[in-house]
Amino acid sequence: MKQVIRHIALFFFLSLPLVAWAQGGPDDEKAALERWRQMSPREKQELRERYERWKSLSPDEKSQLRKKLDTWQKLQPEEKAAIRRNFQRWRNLTPEQQERLRQRWQRWREMPPERRELLKQRLEGLRQLPPEERRQLLEKFKERQRLSPEEKNNLRKQRRERQQQRQKARE
Repeated sequence: MKQVIRHIALFFFLSLPLVAWAQGGPDDEKAALERWRQMSPREKQELRERYERWKSLSPDEKSQLRKKLDTWQKLQPEEKAAIRRNFQRWRNLTPEQQERLRQRWQRWREMPPERRELLKQRLEGLRQLPPEERRQLLEKFKERQRLSPEEKNNLRKQRRERQQQRQKARE
């Protein structure tokens, strides 16, 4: 979903001037010409570069972007606002933070569907917990993050042993 949002946002910012131009009538052309005259040289150059990028796309890429624009236009205003906020938050991240998120997204996409579904269910379970229980779990998580790798391994071994003991008790 986030990738779709990124593509929509990219398309939106690349093609908005072209769409406005393509849909305009004679009055719109006059307004567009006036807007052009009021643009700074830097803004004009950016628009030219966007247009050049658009021209360099293959017909298939243009078609995909047009479909994404159609999807964008069908979104509710609240959804568009959320996408814009997320896009702005993304732009405010440092390159290192962006890269870390890209890597996490890639790991998520490479995960088997069963594992992703399990994680979604766990997250939903966390969301349904009372705030105090969530806070306690978050504190435990932070404590575990501070442990050394050896200490984490010891905790995993202990957890596995307890699970095995429970399984044996059930049998």
